[in-house]
Amino acid sequence: MEAYVIMLNADEDDRLLTQSVVDEMQVAAPIVYLDSISGIKTHVEDKGLPSVILINNLDHQHTAIKTIRQLKTDVLLNHVPVVALGEITTTDYIRQYYRAGASTYIIKPSTIEATKKKIRLFFEYWLGVAEI
Repeated sequence: MEAYVIMLNADEDDRLLTQSVVDEMQVAAPIVYLDSISGIKTHVEDKGLPSVILINNLDHQHTAIKTIRQLKTDVLLNHVPVVALGEITTTDYIRQYYRAGASTYIIKPSTIEATKKKIRLFFEYWLGVAEI
């Protein structure tokens, strides 16, 4: 099965920016943008397991952490790496994501260029370096 990435809770701006960088990089793995954990389960039943799930923390922290916990307790999905994307940089906040089961926490950059660089590094690592 071909690699693909699920991005959960992405707003329109994040989707457009991420997709433009992915298109520019010519990443072979498509990104599937979904709005809910139930959408993940439905998609996985139809298309198979993703290589990685990226959760954009647009909501309250509680919602993202609850979603990660649900993914990590799901027998089908618990081994899939889950990457959290957020804006808060405090150590305690980030630690809560790791305790919930996140594989990585990425702090959203404040500039477009820094954002593009992190998106590139994300795809290079998860689809080129990591064994998943």
